[in-house]
Amino acid sequence: MTPHQRPIPIAESQSFAVKHLRGDDCDIPYHVHDAHELILIRSGTGAFYVGNGIKRFQAGDVFLLAPGVPHWFRCERSDDRRTEADEFVVLQFYKSFLGEAYFDLPEHGRLKRLFTTAGLVLSFSGITRDALSEYLLSLPRALTQRRLVLVLRILAVMGETSDFTSLQQAISTHIDLRGDEPLAHIRAFVTENLRERIVLEDAAASVSMSVPTFCRYFKRHTNATFVDFVHEIRIEHACTLLEGTPLPLSRIASDCGFQSMAHFIRLFKRKKGMTPQVFRERFGR
Repeated sequence: MTPHQRPIPIAESQSFAVKHLRGDDCDIPYHVHDAHELILIRSGTGAFYVGNGIKRFQAGDVFLLAPGVPHWFRCERSDDRRTEADEFVVLQFYKSFLGEAYFDLPEHGRLKRLFTTAGLVLSFSGITRDALSEYLLSLPRALTQRRLVLVLRILAVMGETSDFTSLQQAISTHIDLRGDEPLAHIRAFVTENLRERIVLEDAAASVSMSVPTFCRYFKRHTNATFVDFVHEIRIEHACTLLEGTPLPLSRIASDCGFQSMAHFIRLFKRKKGMTPQVFRERFGR
C-alpha cells in the first residue's frame, strides 16, 4: 500500500493550517505529508492506521504525528449513527513556522524532542488531553493573532507534559519525501518485484551497493532488516487488496509474493493482530 503524498494547504495569510472536518471528510485516506499534525477526535469511533499498525480511536482522543508517517482514519458506521456526527479538528504546521531557531531556544528542551524525533506518533491523556482539546476546539473560530496565541498555548502544553503514549512500532517502512535517496529506490524495487522472490543481492545491486554496505545503510535508516521491510510492504499490499477487492485469500497471498498460505496468514496476524479474513470483515468496503 503506497501512501498518497498530500500537500499542506497553508494560505499566504497564515503560518499553519487548521481543518474542521465533518462527516465523510473524517474518512481520511492513506497518505503522508511533510508537516507535523495534531488531531482531535471531537466525535466518532473507528480505526486509525499509523506507521505499520492499526489502532482504535474514539471521541476525545488527541494524536500528534511527525512528518513522514503514513496514516489513515476510517470511521465506523451503523444504522443508528449518522455520518454527519463524525467530527475532527486538525492542526498542521511546519517546524519552521515560528522561525528556524524557535525550537532551539533553551526554554524548549522538552518541546524540541517532540519535534525533532523522526517517526514520532503520540497519543495524549489526562489533563493534557483535556487542555489540548479545549485549545483545538477554539482554533476554527479564532482569527489572526488569537489563533496564533492558541497554537503557542498548544505548544506550551505539549512541552510541559509527560502524559502521552508512543503509538509507533519499532519497524517502520520509511517514506522518503524527497524521492531521490537510495531508500526510495529500494522501496520501488521491492514494490515492482513484489510477486517474485526478492533477493538481498539484487536489492543491493539496484542501488549500486555491496551487500554489507546495503545492510548497514538499511538498518541505520529504517531500524529494521531488509527481510522485515519486504514483509511490511507485502502485508500492506495485502491490506489494499483485502479492503478494495473481492479476490480470494489464495490469490491475494500469491499477488503479494507469499508461496505459502499458512505463512501469509501467520505473518499477517503477527503484523496486524488479526487474520486476513477478520481484517477484510472489519475494513473492507
